[in-house]
Amino acid sequence: MNIEDLWFSLSFLFIDNEIDYKSIANEISAYDLDTIEFHLFYNVAPVCSINIEQTIPTIWTGFNRTELIQDIKKNSVMDKNKITLKRKIYATLYRYKYRNDWNILKSYLH
Repeated sequence: MNIEDLWFSLSFLFIDNEIDYKSIANEISAYDLDTIEFHLFYNVAPVCSINIEQTIPTIWTGFNRTELIQDIKKNSVMDKNKITLKRKIYATLYRYKYRNDWNILKSYLH
């Protein structure tokens, strides 16, 4: 599994449908919790959360992988030492807003 696979798997936390946490956890289990958490809140949530925050979400079954990867790459953070204060604030907000989903996913990763 490469980092793009991780991003795509985590994107399923942001679809307007029942979330299969166990399936997501199985797909990303090769990564440690810190890496998963970092990419979830710094790279995936900034792109995918827009879907869930709409009045009528447009993505129900899954994101287009190619478009998703392109969108994440445009603004991705790969080096933890180069995170701006603005990105840290947004990541904190995403951690708060999606804490229940993250906690459920973590329970399947242990």
